[in-house]
Parts: sequence; structure tokens; C-alpha cells
Amino acid sequence: MTGKATREGTQRLAQANPHLFYQQFGSFDVWISQVGFGTYRIDEQDEQYQQALRKALLEGINLIDTSSMYTNGSAEKVIGHVLKQLISEEKIKREELVIVSKAGIVQGEDSEETTKRTAEGKPYQDFTTVHEGMSICIHPEYLQDQLTRSLQRLQVDTIDCYMLHNPEWYLLWAKMKKIKQQEAYDELLERIEKAFRHLEKEVESGRIQCYGVSANSFVSNAKEFDFVALDTLWEIAEKITPNHHFRVIQFPMNMYESGAILEKSHAQGKSALLFAKEKGLGVMTNRTLDVTAKEKIFRLTNIQLDQSAVVDEKEAIRRIKDCLNRVDDVEDQIVYRVLPLLKMEKEDVKELKKKISSGATLRKYWKKLYSATNVKNVRSFLFEPIIEDIRNTIKKHGGLDDQTQQWLDTYKAALMETAEALESYYAPKDYQRSLDITKELTRVKPHLMTTDNLSQSAIRTMRATPEVHSVLVGMRREHYVEDVLMELKRPLDTFMQEEDWHTMTQTLKAVIG
Repeated sequence: MTGKATREGTQRLAQANPHLFYQQFGSFDVWISQVGFGTYRIDEQDEQYQQALRKALLEGINLIDTSSMYTNGSAEKVIGHVLKQLISEEKIKREELVIVSKAGIVQGEDSEETTKRTAEGKPYQDFTTVHEGMSICIHPEYLQDQLTRSLQRLQVDTIDCYMLHNPEWYLLWAKMKKIKQQEAYDELLERIEKAFRHLEKEVESGRIQCYGVSANSFVSNAKEFDFVALDTLWEIAEKITPNHHFRVIQFPMNMYESGAILEKSHAQGKSALLFAKEKGLGVMTNRTLDVTAKEKIFRLTNIQLDQSAVVDEKEAIRRIKDCLNRVDDVEDQIVYRVLPLLKMEKEDVKELKKKISSGATLRKYWKKLYSATNVKNVRSFLFEPIIEDIRNTIKKHGGLDDQTQQWLDTYKAALMETAEALESYYAPKDYQRSLDITKELTRVKPHLMTTDNLSQSAIRTMRATPEVHSVLVGMRREHYVEDVLMELKRPLDTFMQEEDWHTMTQTLKAVIG
């Protein structure tokens, strides 16, 4: 698909949807909807994802945020498929849409490709393995390759904004390796400068219109090891050329995570939002509905609870312990019956045993999971990858016969049953927390709570913060899109100031403990 987002095209879309709200994307001369379509967990295997994206675009949401690592590139494929359909049907035009993608986190197929290159003696430079299966790289050669792949998956000639994806993870790796903070920071800035210089060339070639950085630590306290200063990145871009195309930033911000406005970590004691406003940087925020407060992860949504399915807390704990006992039994069977039959070196067997330890880990930490959302994350990002990793390792050593496969299936079933028991335990707690948050916020900020539900109030809070240009929300189902649109159509009658954010954050802290 040829073309790119233009001022004329995006303004035309805004004029065609006067019931929604649009604004210019900082100094990037395009207009965007106040809520953008986030694609973090969108997968091409689920038709409902495509339907949700299609509905959002047809209803006037014109900002799409994605990444090469989202569901292993599958999210970009979904976007490309839907865009091609709608453009061919003449229901939307390419110049009306703003497409953002990212690169820098190496997982899945990309991780396998980089491993293959290394084995062939052609490794990417500045390639850092954070842990098994996840690495980071923003070297120009890697970015060039990733941009090519993203363009192909998206089926477009130009990505409107291309972002470095969490480059601060290099600092977290350096901290684990006990590298001095200043030494690590200097190295990261060198890598970012090389990346910026390359991205300026990509702008010249027409493959992107501008570039930016998505970093969780823009909003951190300056003393944090992984903090990245926006003013330093701005200076790098200015040094490259006064006419640079560093135009957009992205970071987490929600009712609880308010560092973007309350932390004065940037030049001359400015917050990330104030610095961005002064420099004309476009601002996208993520984690709108998903609060991450250290180990306390929960969603800012109304919880639907089937009261008839709620069990007594003692009974819920008993179920969890029964499930954990079953997991222990299956793990023992795999360790003592399956592994001894494999033709593997002792060190390989030792490493595999470490992975077959979910029962012991859960027994130690399950009371700290805090929410059903965190349980779902454990299931998606721990249980399923571990089982797949164990299966692939056993298969590699020729031990994946029918009986072994049966044991692995039993192991997966035991873990999933445990996850269900944990979700049943935490669901009532999530329900009560959402009620408490709504009650307290209604008391201190009633104008924010004149919505249909907590998720709309969370979006309204971000809409009411003038320095934020677009709020990213994962809308994986059509009813999520409808929920967002209902809020977008409401006029704002007030705006959030710094003292409002302080009051709201302190209120939530009191609720969650």
C-alpha cells in the first residue's frame, strides 16, 4: 500500500467525525484520535481481533500502535490485512491513518534468526542477551532489517513513526552484570546516537516519516538505574542535525502511575510531560488500564463477578493446594521417569530440571500474585512458554514419544487448572478493589467518574491531561471498541492539573495498600 499519513488526510478524517476529538501529534504535522488502537496481544489466529480493528478504523480511530515483537510479528500482519481490505473497499484512505511501530526487543522468530546468524559467524553488533529467549538490539543493521520486515508484514511503503522499543532494558541487563551505572548509561547513549543517525537516513529514504523512543523509565525517578533522560536524547538528536525527525515518545501513565507529571527528573527539574510539551514531542501513553506497581498488577476496569461461582476463601485455598500437589506429582514423574530415558549430557539434564519447577515456585509465591490479571500473565508468559520450551528440548534429544507427550499434556493441564483455581481466589478481591477505587475517586474527583464504568474514567483522566496527545488502549474485541468510543464522544468539561494527579494517585495508593 502506497502513501503515508498527511496533514490534509488526517484533518479530513477529523472533520468527518466531529463527534470525536483529534489533535495535532506534537510537531509531527498529522492529526490523531485521542485514543489509539494498541496491538500488544493481537494475533492473526483470532478473527475477532481483525473485527475489532476494522470497527475502530471505520469509527474514526486513526492511530495504530504496534511492534515487531508483538505476538511475534503477528500483530503487524493483522494490521496489514485489515488495512489492505478497507483501503481496497475504499472505506478508508492510507493518508488518514497514522501507523506507529517499534523495534529493539528480540524474541520469537527474530531471536531464532539472530541465533542462526551468530552460528554462521554473522552476528549483529551491539546484541545483548538479557535472558534466554529475549535479547535487545538497536544497532543500525538490525533496525534496517527489522524495518524491512515490518513494512512487509504491514503491507505498506512507509511507517509514519518508527520507535526504539525499551532501549533502557540494556541498563537493567548492565545492573544484573554489575556494570557501573555511568559506564552503562554512556554505552546506551552511544547506541541510541547510532540508531538516531540511521533513522534519519530511513526518513530520507521515505521508509519512515519520523522516529521516537518508547521507554518505561522516562517517568522514573532520576536515581533509578534504568532512568533515561529525555533532554539527553533531545541533545543527541540536535547534535545530529537541527532539522532532526525525533518527534514522538511513549511511556506508561494511568490513574496510579503518574511519574510522567509528578517526577521532576528532566532538564531544569521538569517532568517528562512538561519537557515533551516544550520541545513539541508527540506523546503517547500506554498501560492506561493496566497498573503495574512493583508486584501489584491489576486492571482499572469494573470486574464482572458471578456471585454464584464465588467460593469461601478457605475452600479456594484448599483447591489451590490440591492443584499444587498435582503439579508436584506430575513434575516428579517427568524428572524421575522421563528425563532419565533421554540421551542428554548431565548439564543439559540439570538445566532442564530447573525449568520443571513451577510447582515449587507457585507454592512459594502464589499469595503475592495480588490479582487475577497477574495470574493470567503468569499463565501466558510463564506456564505456556516453559511447557513449549521443555517439549522442544525433549524433542531435540529424541525423547518425545507418545508417553512423554502424554506426560507433558498432563503437566500443562495441571498448570492450567492451578491458574483457574488462582483466578477464582483473586477474582473477588479484584471485584472489591474496583468498587473501592470507584468509591474513593468519586469522593475526591467526582467529575472524572461521571462515566459508565471505571475503564472509561481511566481513559477520561488521560484525555483530560492536555500534554497527552493519544492514549493507547488494547481493544481486542468489538465491545472494547464500543466502550472506548462511548467515552470519546463525551465532551470534556475540565482538565487535569498536577495537583489533581497528586490527589488521585495518593487516593489509589491508600486503596491498594
